[in-house]
Amino acid sequence: MRSLLVAAVVAAALLPLSVASAAPIPCSDIPMAQSFLNKLKPGPNTRAAQHHLDLAKQAKSESQCSAELAEVDKYARRSAAADKRAQK
Repeated sequence: MRSLLVAAVVAAALLPLSVASAAPIPCSDIPMAQSFLNKLKPGPNTRAAQHHLDLAKQAKSESQCSAELAEVDKYARRSAAADKRAQK
């Protein structure tokens, strides 16, 4: 039951990220991305996602921020998938 709840939360959190992969991710999504990363288990992909999120927070332009958030999305997806595999 708990694994279903966790899977639902991960899916709900990834839904906006998957929609955003077709379009640039706005910098206004930084708080949502940070919230999602905080729920992931530590690991190399989570660290990479956090690194790119930190770069997005420091970005000087919207396009640079969006590019970094795309990297956050990539690594966060990998981390979420690894967390899901570890639950089995």
